[in-house]
Amino acid sequence: MYFPIGWPKVLKNLGTDTQLIKQIVSNRDKVLFASLCDESLAVWFCKPTVPVVYHKRSAESLQRLGVNVCVEWKPDSSMICISTSEGHLILYNVESQNEHTAYQQCDPPTASLRRDSAELFVKEVIPSLKITLFKEILVWDGQITRMCCISGTEILVCTTRAHLLRYRWDGSQNRDYCLDLGRIPFSINQQVSKAEPILEDNTHVNDIEYSPLVCGFGITLNDGRAAYLTAPNLKFDPNAVQGIWAQGIDDATCVRVNHKFRLIAIGRKNSQIDVFTIDEATGGLELSHTMLLSSKDFPGDPGPVKCMRWSGEGRAVAASWERGGVSVWSTFGALLMCSLAWDYGLSQDLARHNPLVVSSMEWATEGYQLWMVKVEEEAKSNLIQMDFVKSPLSVNPCMSNQRHLYLQADDKLYVNLEDNLTRRTKIPIIDSSSDAFQENGQDHPLEYDSSTKYKEFVDDNECRKQWIVLQLPATYIATNWPLRFSAVDSSGQHVCVAGRAGLAHYSCAARRWKLFGNEAHERDFVVAAGVLWWRDYIVAGCYSITDGHDEIRFYPRDAKLDNKFAKIVRVQAQVFVLDILDDQLVVFGADALVTIYELNRIDNSGNVEVRCVQAVDISALSHPACVVSASLCRLQDAPPAHLARCARAGPPAAPDSLVINASGKLMMVQREEYDVDEDNNPAYSCLPATVLASCVESVWSGSGSGAQTQLSRALWLWCGALGARVWLPLMPREVTRRTDPSRHTFMAKRIMLPFHLDIYPLTILFDDAILLGAENDTTLYASDSNSVFSLPFCVINRTSQVYLHQILRQLLRRNLGYHAWEIARSCSQLPYFPHSLELLLHEVLEEEATSKEPIPDAQLPSVIEFVHEFPVYLQTVVQCARKTEIALWAYLFSAAGKPKELFQECLQRKMLDTAASYLIILQNLESSTVSRQLATQLLDTALQQERWDLARDLVRFLRAIDPNDVDSPRNSINVQTKYGQIVQSQSVSPNAEDLSVILGSMQERLQLGGARGRSFSTTAAPREPSPPAAHAPRRSAATAAVKRKKSVPARSDRDTYNGTAEEFFIDMMIQRHARLLLSTARLLALGRLAAALDLHLVAWLAGERERAARVDAAVVCLRRLHEDFNWPYPAPDDTEYPQRKTSVVPAPCSPAAECDSLCGDSGYVSLSLRNALPLAAGAPLSPAPLSSVGEGSVAEGGGVAWGGAGDAADVAPDERRYAALMERLHHHQAERGDHTAHVQLRYLLQLMTEASCVEWALVVAVALRDALAVLRCVNAARGPDVSLEAALRLRAALADLRAWTDAECIGYRPFLMAISNQIPYLTSIINARERRASLAQSRARTPSTSSLTEQKQTPQEPKLPPPQKAQEVSKQSVRKDSPSTMPEPESEVLVPARPPLPSREEPASNCAIM
Repeated sequence: MYFPIGWPKVLKNLGTDTQLIKQIVSNRDKVLFASLCDESLAVWFCKPTVPVVYHKRSAESLQRLGVNVCVEWKPDSSMICISTSEGHLILYNVESQNEHTAYQQCDPPTASLRRDSAELFVKEVIPSLKITLFKEILVWDGQITRMCCISGTEILVCTTRAHLLRYRWDGSQNRDYCLDLGRIPFSINQQVSKAEPILEDNTHVNDIEYSPLVCGFGITLNDGRAAYLTAPNLKFDPNAVQGIWAQGIDDATCVRVNHKFRLIAIGRKNSQIDVFTIDEATGGLELSHTMLLSSKDFPGDPGPVKCMRWSGEGRAVAASWERGGVSVWSTFGALLMCSLAWDYGLSQDLARHNPLVVSSMEWATEGYQLWMVKVEEEAKSNLIQMDFVKSPLSVNPCMSNQRHLYLQADDKLYVNLEDNLTRRTKIPIIDSSSDAFQENGQDHPLEYDSSTKYKEFVDDNECRKQWIVLQLPATYIATNWPLRFSAVDSSGQHVCVAGRAGLAHYSCAARRWKLFGNEAHERDFVVAAGVLWWRDYIVAGCYSITDGHDEIRFYPRDAKLDNKFAKIVRVQAQVFVLDILDDQLVVFGADALVTIYELNRIDNSGNVEVRCVQAVDISALSHPACVVSASLCRLQDAPPAHLARCARAGPPAAPDSLVINASGKLMMVQREEYDVDEDNNPAYSCLPATVLASCVESVWSGSGSGAQTQLSRALWLWCGALGARVWLPLMPREVTRRTDPSRHTFMAKRIMLPFHLDIYPLTILFDDAILLGAENDTTLYASDSNSVFSLPFCVINRTSQVYLHQILRQLLRRNLGYHAWEIARSCSQLPYFPHSLELLLHEVLEEEATSKEPIPDAQLPSVIEFVHEFPVYLQTVVQCARKTEIALWAYLFSAAGKPKELFQECLQRKMLDTAASYLIILQNLESSTVSRQLATQLLDTALQQERWDLARDLVRFLRAIDPNDVDSPRNSINVQTKYGQIVQSQSVSPNAEDLSVILGSMQERLQLGGARGRSFSTTAAPREPSPPAAHAPRRSAATAAVKRKKSVPARSDRDTYNGTAEEFFIDMMIQRHARLLLSTARLLALGRLAAALDLHLVAWLAGERERAARVDAAVVCLRRLHEDFNWPYPAPDDTEYPQRKTSVVPAPCSPAAECDSLCGDSGYVSLSLRNALPLAAGAPLSPAPLSSVGEGSVAEGGGVAWGGAGDAADVAPDERRYAALMERLHHHQAERGDHTAHVQLRYLLQLMTEASCVEWALVVAVALRDALAVLRCVNAARGPDVSLEAALRLRAALADLRAWTDAECIGYRPFLMAISNQIPYLTSIINARERRASLAQSRARTPSTSSLTEQKQTPQEPKLPPPQKAQEVSKQSVRKDSPSTMPEPESEVLVPARPPLPSREEPASNCAIM
C-alpha cells in the first residue's frame, strides 16, 4: 500500500546543532509536528515544511523541574503537555494569531525579480503560533514514564509507582478514575473466573496507547509483559477495568493500536512484532500474525523494536529497531519496505554501523510523509522526512474494479497502464516447429518462431520502472493540498482527483485538466467518502460546507465543472464508503446503513435518475468507523445459456450479494427478491451475514461483464502475511447445469483456495490471470556519510505474477481435476499458459522430490496426467527437467515416461526444438552411443524439415561427443558445459564464409555496394591444407570433392581422411540432403544448408556435375527458381521491341564508364577481357547502366564469341547493333526482385560457373537475363571439365527454354531470341568434340602406343573465320598451365580460376541480330 520514493529530506535543526531530539509527535490532523529536546520545543508545519514556533526553557526551569521527557498534543491542538524528568507536567497554550500569518512573501520592487507564475506563490496559509506557559503540575507519584491523551478533556499519565493518573487539561486531577495496576485483575480472557492483579514490586507501565474502537488500552510493562486494559464502558471505572494478558509475550518494548482494524501491535526485543486481535467470543487477545524479517530481507539481528506508528487509515505500520533500520508493513503483515535491504554501497556493514538509526517517528497527513528522528551520534540527531506514495485502495476501495495500476502522492499520480503487459511476456515455450496447436483447435499459431521467441517476447523491464507522472495543476493543489482521493475510469483515459476541497478531472486524450470555473463552488464542499466513475459521470460522496449536509454529487464529464450541471442527492448521514457495480451505486454511511441506489441517465446534461432500491442496516456487524469496504459482487450463477436467450423463460437472475469488510473480517449478505413495491419495482430482503474470511486487507471481484469464466467470477482476497485467497466458483457441466432456487446452492459450488504470492497485489487482471503490484527499489548516488545523499534514492517497480498454476495445483490436490481443466482451457490462449504449466510441474516436483519424509499421496502423477491433456505436454516436461537438478530427473521421468520415448514422440509430431531439448536429458541418462544415435536421427529430420539453425547445433553436438567414451553413461556430466563444447576445427576457406554471409538466414548479410572483387576459389578440400602449388599434383575438383563426400569411400580415401568415422558419416548425411535439394531444383534451400553447415559448394558441386547437378528439365528448374526466390517473370512488350533495334544512338564508352560497368559484372573474366581488348579508335560502344549486371562486357563478349574474320573496323557495325539490342533488352526487362534475392542468384551463378555446372549456370543466367553469363556457359562447354553429355544437355536446355518462351512465357522471348544463336554454336562444339573423341579412340587401338605419351596434335577441323579480336583475346587469356591440346580424360587438372576462353584452333561462335 505504501512505498517510499525519492530521497529523505533533512530538516535543519533549530537551536544548537548538537542537541538530541527525543521525540516527534503530531497533532490529530497530522499537520503540526512538535519536536522535543531536553530544554526546547519546536513546532513544525507540514506543507511547506517550515518551523512555526520555537520555545526554549530557562535554566531555572530546567534546574527546578528537570529536562523534558515526552510531549503530547491536546486533540484540538490548543494545548501541549510536556513531562519532565523530575515528575512534573508543564501545560502550554498554543494560540494562533489570526491577524498575522507566518512566512508572508513580498515581491521586490525590481520588476524583473517579481513572481509571474502561479507555482511561485505559496497559497497555503501558514499559521503564526504563540506558545505561553499555562500551568506547572507536580505529580507526587514517582517519575513519569508515558502520557496518553484519552479524550478532548483528559490526559492519562503513567508513573513508576504503577499508577495511571487522569489529569484534566485545566491541570486538575480526576482522582475518582485514576487506576492502580495492583488493583486491576488480569487474566487470559474475560471468561476466566480467576483473575489476579499484579503483585510484583517495581512493575509499571512502559508504553501505552488508547483506542475507543477497541474500547481500551494497549500497554507494555517494564518487565516485558504486555496486556490489554478494557472496561464495559468508556468511563473506565477503576472497579470495572479488567486486564487481558497477551500470551507468550515476555520481552515487549512498545505497543501501538490500529483503530480501524482493531489490532494491537506489540514490539519485542527479538526484533519481531506480534499483532493481536480481540476475540469476540472470549474477549481475549488472539495472535493474528507476526511481522518478522526473513533471512532474505536481512540476515542479521536489527535489535529490539524501538518505535512503531500506524498510518492514519490503519493500512500500514512503520517500525524501527534500536540498531538501525526502518520498515513499513501492511495491516496484516506483508513487508512493503525495509531500509535494511537498501543499497548502501560496498563500504557499509549494516551489522556494525547502520546509517539510518531512528528513535522516533510519526506519519504526516494522509500518510504521504514519514517524519523520523535520525540519530547521527550519541548526542546529535536530525529530523528527516521521507516521502511516500500509496495505492488508492487504501482510501478509495472501489478502485479495485479497474485494471490500471497507479499510485497517488500528495500532489501527483504515478500511472502504469497495462497496455503491453500481456502481449509482451517473457515465457513462451511453445514449439513453433510443431503442428500440435493447429491440430488441437488453435487456428492461428503464435507469431514468433523458436529462434526469436526469447528475444522479441520479453517482459519490458523499462516499463517496470517508468511511470507516467501526472502532476496535479498548481492552481488547484496549491489551495487544496494534499490529494485525498483519486479515481481512473475503465478505459484509463480519464482521472478524477479530490483534495482538501472540491475536485478536478483530467483527460489523457486532450491532455488538459478541467477545474471549477467558480472557485466558490470548489470551496463549498469537501469530498469525504471517495470518488468513482459511472459511465460519463463523476460520483463523489461530499459534505456541503455552506448547507451543512452530506450529499452524493454527480458531475458530467463533458460539461463544465459547475454546480448547475451537477445532480445532488442529499443523504441522512456522513458517507464513509462508495462503490458501484454496473448501474447500482452502494453507499455506506455513519448511520451503519448500506444503501443501494439504481442509477439511470436521462440525458447528457447532468440529469440522472437516482432511485433507492434497498437499505441494509449492518450496525450489528460492526462499528461504522471500522468498515473498510462495502460492495456488490456478482457471486451467484448466471442463468443457463438456453434460458438466457429467452426473455422470461425462467426465473430472473439472482440479485447481487453484498460483501462487507469490517476490521478485516469479510462478510457476505445475500439478497433475495421477495415482493414488488407500488411502482412494480422489486423489493429485496437480506439473509443473515456469512463470514467468508478474516485478516482481509483488500477485495477484488470481477465486473460480471465479458466472458463468464471461473476466474472472472472469482472473489479475490489479500490477507497480508497469510497470503492470498480466492473464492472460486465450481461451475457444473453444461449437461447438468440447471436453475436451483435453493438459497445456499451457489455457496456449495464455491471453494476457498489459499496460496502464497511473491508480490503485494494492487490490481488483478481477471481475464489475463495476472496480478499486478509494486515494490520498493533503491539506487545509491553517494556513499559519503556526511552527504545528505548518503541514503539511497528510492524508486518504485511494477511487479507482476502469474497465478494460474497455484489455482490449478489447489484444485488438483482436492481431486477437482475437471474444474482445473476447465480453467486451464479458458486460459490456453494466453502466451504464458505453457509457463504456468511448467511452474505447476516444477513446484510439485521440487517439493516432493526433495522431501525427507515419505509422501502418502504424491501429487506428481496427477499433475503429469493433467499436463498431458494439453498439446504443450512434451515441452513442459523437458523445460521443467532442464531447470531442475539432475538428481530429480529420475523421480520426474518415473511419472512422465521414459525420455527416450518422449523424444521419439517429439519426432513423430515434428516438434524438433523440443526433441533437441530432450537430447540434453538423454545425454546424461543414456550412453553416448544412444545419444549419438538419437541425435543423428534428429539431425536427419531437421534436414528434411529445413531447420538449418537446429541442424547446425546438432552437428556441433555430435562432434562434441567423445568417441572414446561411447559406452559409458553420462549421469554426472555438466549438461551445459557438454552441450556448449566447441571442437577445434580446421581453417575454412574464405569463399565458404562469403557463402554463409550471403545465403545464411541466421547470419549477417553482405551489403553489396560498389565494385565487387573477385571471390576466392573453394575447390580445395576444407579439412586438408593445400600443399604448395609448385609441388601439388594435378587432380580434378571432382576427385577432391568425392574424396571427402562420396558415400562409399575407397580404401585409399579412408586412409587419407583426417576426421573420425563419426564426422565422416555426418558429412555423408549432409551431402545426401544437399543432393536431394539439388536434384529437386531447390537452390535456395541448398544455399541455406551450405551457409548453416559449412558445406563447400564449389568442391561438392564439381563432384555432382554428372549426378545431382544434371538438368534434364530446364523449364521446370527455371520455374522453381522463380518460385523459391520470389523472382518476377519479365513483362512481355512485343509492340515496342522491333522499333528499339534501330532507335538506339550508341555513345562512346568513357574510361569511367568502363570502370563503373564492372561493379555489376557477373563473371571473373570481364576484367581481363576489358584489359586485353584492343579497342579500335572511335569504335562506338553501348553505354552500360550502373545498376545493370553484365552489360559492360556484352558488346566485347559478342565480338570475341562470334565476330567476323576482318579487322576491328569491319566488326564494329555488328558490335554496335548487338550492343544496342542488349541495352534495350536490359532497359526493357521486367522489374527486378528484391536486392537480397538478386545477390543470392548472382552468387549461385558464380558458384555454378566455378564448379563447371554449366547447365545450372545457364538456368540461373537466364533467370537473371545475363547474356554474357550465357556466353560464358556456352564457351565453357569446350573445356575439359564439361563432359560431352553435359554439352548435349546444355544444348537441349537452350532449345527447351526457347520453345517454352514461344509457347508460354512471352516475357522471356526477346532475351531467348538474342541468345538462341548459341544453339548452332554449341552444335559445332559438340560435333568437334565427338570427332576428337572418335579420333582418340581409333589411335588408342593402334599397336603403337608411344604416340599417346607425346604431345598430341589438334585434329584438323573446319574452322569458321574468327575475328581478329577473338584471336588476340585468346592469345592473352589462355592460362599458362593449360595444355595447348585436348588432354586425355584420365588426366587430372585443377579447376581453372576462371572459365577458359575459346582457343585459336576451335571455332568461334557467331551471334546474329534477331
